[in-house]
Amino acid sequence: MNARSLVFAAVVLIGCTAAETPQQVAAREQADADSARAAIAAGNARWARYVNANQPDSLAALYTPEGKVMPPDVPGATGRDSITARLRPLVVPGATLTINSSNVAVHGPIAVESGTYTFAVPAQGRTPAVTVVGKYLAHYHKTDAGWLIAENMWNNDAPAPPAPARR
Repeated sequence: MNARSLVFAAVVLIGCTAAETPQQVAAREQADADSARAAIAAGNARWARYVNANQPDSLAALYTPEGKVMPPDVPGATGRDSITARLRPLVVPGATLTINSSNVAVHGPIAVESGTYTFAVPAQGRTPAVTVVGKYLAHYHKTDAGWLIAENMWNNDAPAPPAPARR
C-alpha cells in the first residue's frame, strides 16, 4: 500500500467515526462529575480522619505537589512540606473535626467545593473546651493520583477565643 492510499484510508476512517451526541456528552460529563464528587467526599473523610487521629503529617498528601493552604489567622503555605509544617500545630490531640460539603462544581479536570466545618477541642488542664464553627472553599485538580486539593482556605464564623494566659 502506498502513502497516498494510507492517507486516504486514514481520512475515511476518521470521517466514519461518529461524534458524541449531546445526550452522550451530558451523560459522560455527569458521570465524570459524580466520580469527582465521590472522590472529594472520600478526601474529606480522610482529612477528618487524619485530624481526629492526630496525624497532621498525612494531610499534605491530599494536596497537589504545589498546593496551597490558607488557614485563618496564620500565613498560608505552598508545597507539601510547607503545608505539613503549617498544619501540624493546628491539629490538636483529642480534637474532633467534622466536615460538611454543601456544593461541588466540576468542569473537566477542575472542581470547586464549599462547605462548613466544626472543630471541637476538649478541655485540657486549665484550657477550657472550645468549639469553632466555620466555612471553607477548596479548589481541586484531577491528577494521575486522583482529585487533589490545589488550594483551600477556611475561616471561622466567629473570632477564635483568646489563648489562655500563661502562668
